[in-house]
Amino acid sequence: MGTAPGEEQRRVWTVSELAGTCRDLLEEAFLFVWVRGEISRLVRHSSGHWYFNLKDGGASVSVAMFSRANKQVPFDVEEGMEIILGGQATIYPPRGQFQIVAEILEPVGWGALQLAYEQLKTRLAEEGLFDADRKRPLPVLPRCVGIVTSPTGAAWRDMCRVWKKNAVPIRALLSPARVQGTGAADDIIAALERLNRHAEADVIIVGRGGGSREDLWAFNEEALARAIAASAIPVVSAVGHEIDQTIADLVADQRAATPTAAAELVAASRQLLLDRIDGAGRRARSAVGRRLLVTRARLREPALQRSLGHPARLLSVYRQRLDEAFGAVKTPADRSFVGTRQALESVGRRLTSKNLPAMALKTRVRVDGSARRLATSLQRLVEHRRSRLTTAIGRIDALSPLAVLGRGYAICERRVDGAIVRSADDVAAGDQVRVRLRKDALDCTVVSTEKGTIPQPL
Repeated sequence: MGTAPGEEQRRVWTVSELAGTCRDLLEEAFLFVWVRGEISRLVRHSSGHWYFNLKDGGASVSVAMFSRANKQVPFDVEEGMEIILGGQATIYPPRGQFQIVAEILEPVGWGALQLAYEQLKTRLAEEGLFDADRKRPLPVLPRCVGIVTSPTGAAWRDMCRVWKKNAVPIRALLSPARVQGTGAADDIIAALERLNRHAEADVIIVGRGGGSREDLWAFNEEALARAIAASAIPVVSAVGHEIDQTIADLVADQRAATPTAAAELVAASRQLLLDRIDGAGRRARSAVGRRLLVTRARLREPALQRSLGHPARLLSVYRQRLDEAFGAVKTPADRSFVGTRQALESVGRRLTSKNLPAMALKTRVRVDGSARRLATSLQRLVEHRRSRLTTAIGRIDALSPLAVLGRGYAICERRVDGAIVRSADDVAAGDQVRVRLRKDALDCTVVSTEKGTIPQPL
C-alpha cells in the first residue's frame, strides 16, 4: 500500500511532550501576571500549600500558592474574598491544566496590613482580651520597672532622663529586644518572658519611638498580644507617635502615647504622694502661722492684757501643745524607721551566719561529683551501644550474598534477560550466560547440559 500524501512530514507528539511545550511557551509569554478575582473552593493542604480557584462573572482559573509564599501573607484568606494576585502563568502537566502559581496576594479595597490588623483586632476582641475588667491597675510606689525596648534606641534614654530629671528613686531593669523588622515580635516576647521569670519588676513598659506602620508592625502580631495578656506583671504599652492604636496598646493594662509619657505614668503615684506630703507640710505651716497671728493679735488687746497677768504662762501652754502635736507625728515615723533598721540588721545577720563561701564550695563539690557520674554513665552507654553495633554488623556480614560467594560459590545469570539459572532446564546449548564470582564475572557459552548429575542433600 502507498503512503498517504504528506504523511512522511507528519509529527506525532506524546501527551507529555505537548503539555511540556505548551507550558514552556506560556511561561515565556507571561513571565509574571497580575490577576483580579474572587476566591472560591479554597483548600489548605496539610503540607501548608493553598489551592483555590480565582473567578469572575465569566471565567475561573486554578491557583496554587506554596507555603513559602503564603507564609508572607499577613491577613486571613477566606472564601469569597476579592483579591489581586501576582504570579506565574503555567500548565500543570499531570492534568494538562492551566493554572497560576501565586507569589503575592493583596486584598481589593484594603491594604494588606490594615486588613490583617482589623481581622486580628476583631478576633481578640471577641475573645475578651480588650475587656476593661481584665485590665490591672498599676502598682503604687513601684520599686523596679522592667523595660522592653532596644538598648540603642531613644526610648530607653528618654525614660531614664525623665526619672533622673524628676529625682524619682526608681530602679529600671532593661530587657533588650529588637523592636523593628523580621523576628522583632519574637524578640519582644522573649524579653517579656525574661522579666516575668525573674519577677523583680513591679510593672513592665513595652515600647519604642515612632515610625511607619510597617516599622511598628511587630506590635500588631498576635503572638505578642497573647504574651502581653498572659504576663503576670502589669504591662504598659508605649508605642510612640502613631495615630492608630496598635494591638499591643489595646491588650495592655495601660497605654501611654510615648515612652516618655509611660515613664511619667509609672512614677505618677510616687510623685503624687510626694506632692501630697509637701502640700500637707505647707498647709500645716500656714495654719500654725495663722494661729500665731490670731493669738498675737488677741494678746495685744487691752482687755486681754489686763486679764492675763502672766503672758509667759500662756505661751508655755501653747509651746507644750505644739511639742505634743510634733511628738504625735514623730513617734510613729521613728517607730517605722527602727523596725526597718532591725529587719535589715536581721537579714544581714542571717546572710553572715550562712557562711556563703563555704556553701558555694560544697555546692561546687556536689556539682563536680554529679558531672563525673554522668560522664561515667555516658561512657558506659556508648561502649554498650558500640558492642551491639559490632555484633549487628557481624550478623549482617554473615548473611551477605558476597560472603557466600567468597566461600567459592557463584551465581549464574542468563545474558539475554538477567534471570538466575537454577536448573539445566533454564538454558540450552549455545546460550550466553554470565557467572558472577565474589569480585569478578565470567561471560560463558553453554556447550551442553547435564540433568541430575549433582547429588541432592538428604
